[in-house]
Amino acid sequence: MTAEQKAPTPPDKKQRRAADLPVALFAIAIGICAATLLPGHSIGLNLALVALAIAALAWRSFKGQASVHAVVFGALALSLTAMSVLVAAGWVLALDVLVGVGIGSLAAAGGATWVEVVLGSTAFVWRLPAMPRWLARPIAARLGTAGARSAAPLARGLMIGGLLLIVFGTLFATADRAFAQLAGDLLVPDWDVSLVPLRLIVGGAATLFAGAIVSFAPRALGPQVSRVSAPGGRAALGGGSLRRLGRVEWMVALGLLDLLFAAFVMVQVTVLFGGRSHVLQTAGLTYAEYARSGFFQLLVAAGLTLLVLAGAIRWARRETAADTVALQVLCGILCALTLVILVSALRRLSLYEDVYGFTRLRLSVHATILWLEGIFGFVLVGGAIKKFGWLPRTFVAYTAVALLAFTLINPDRVIAARNVERYEATGRIDMSYLAGLSADAVPALAELPEPLRSCALADLRQELARPDSIVAFNRGRTVARETLARLPAPSPDGASCVVPQFEERY
Repeated sequence: MTAEQKAPTPPDKKQRRAADLPVALFAIAIGICAATLLPGHSIGLNLALVALAIAALAWRSFKGQASVHAVVFGALALSLTAMSVLVAAGWVLALDVLVGVGIGSLAAAGGATWVEVVLGSTAFVWRLPAMPRWLARPIAARLGTAGARSAAPLARGLMIGGLLLIVFGTLFATADRAFAQLAGDLLVPDWDVSLVPLRLIVGGAATLFAGAIVSFAPRALGPQVSRVSAPGGRAALGGGSLRRLGRVEWMVALGLLDLLFAAFVMVQVTVLFGGRSHVLQTAGLTYAEYARSGFFQLLVAAGLTLLVLAGAIRWARRETAADTVALQVLCGILCALTLVILVSALRRLSLYEDVYGFTRLRLSVHATILWLEGIFGFVLVGGAIKKFGWLPRTFVAYTAVALLAFTLINPDRVIAARNVERYEATGRIDMSYLAGLSADAVPALAELPEPLRSCALADLRQELARPDSIVAFNRGRTVARETLARLPAPSPDGASCVVPQFEERY
């Protein structure tokens, strides 16, 4: 069966079965937990617990029917969200959660081709509008069957259970201080009235997302419904309607592009081996101008090259074995030259960092270049073995693993450590930038001499003065508090915070 024959189609709403009662109640319970644990608390263990609850519901719904790819993608999505326990930097966690949600959606919706992967990673969005009715239907049916006779015992049970919780909870809380803190965080949370709207939004979003994920379970769909669903299906993306390029067309196009890349790479050899002397000998060119004059353009060129390769593989007509070999050679040359260009872009960034130090953007771009190099490596392997069907899923898994690795190196701590090393070597540092880093940077900033250390940590001391609740545990903030506790009292000399700074931060 070809990719065109497997194109996903929108499901018929009448074919989709309603959620069963346990699934609906579980999804609502997830929403209540999210509304209780997330608003009003720092992000930490609480986010991981909500993600774990969604994963448990998905496991129940897909048990015995999930493919190996679905299990792997689900584990990667959960791992990315669980980084909230280890890392305090909000910008890193936001990226982890965003990618984790997409991969979690793909795990539930499925997808093997590029089009199916794109649709699958966003499939939950198209299910959200139908979720309130889908989840409410079994509850309404149950209430309609049982009537008021079911409501009265339930109300009495809640009243009795609540009374017992108050009595025994008070006894346990007064007997054990650790349990008292846990009870204060979980059993009797401090509900700020101003947070009620946010709690409703967060709880509702968590419930709908959990419902959308499990709605892709085979038992929740009719027999002829594709798991991957989005308005318009593949036709909305224009797949299958363009004619293939003839031999002369794609050979000329790829050949000219290869020549252009080869000429550019020949010029870049001077940069790669000349480095610092090349920049200094270029009239009127500063480090910042050198990096900015071409760095981002090279990155964009690499991204566009991936589109060119995908288009050539998809639409280049191969009538003979010689055509296939020619396409392999031309695309392989383009991949290899692009790898050299990426190395050149990395070199440009390194020269820039030598003068202006590390920032979040520069470290992120470093990681992006390395990620792109891996992608081109996979494309080269696919061309060598003449098989590309494994690429879409491999791309997703590779991206998730790369993001996990990026998170685990602790970016803010790396940035702070490199800038501290640079200060020790040159005496130059951008204090205002370092002071804006997250708690992850505290151990590295603690290595600065006074009064710079006090200046860099002043805002973080205030931010970390209040300890996290148990549900908001985060290792990065815990280590930061332990580090601050070991340091001597802050220096009162604020005037000494003025040190050589740089305007070029980005």
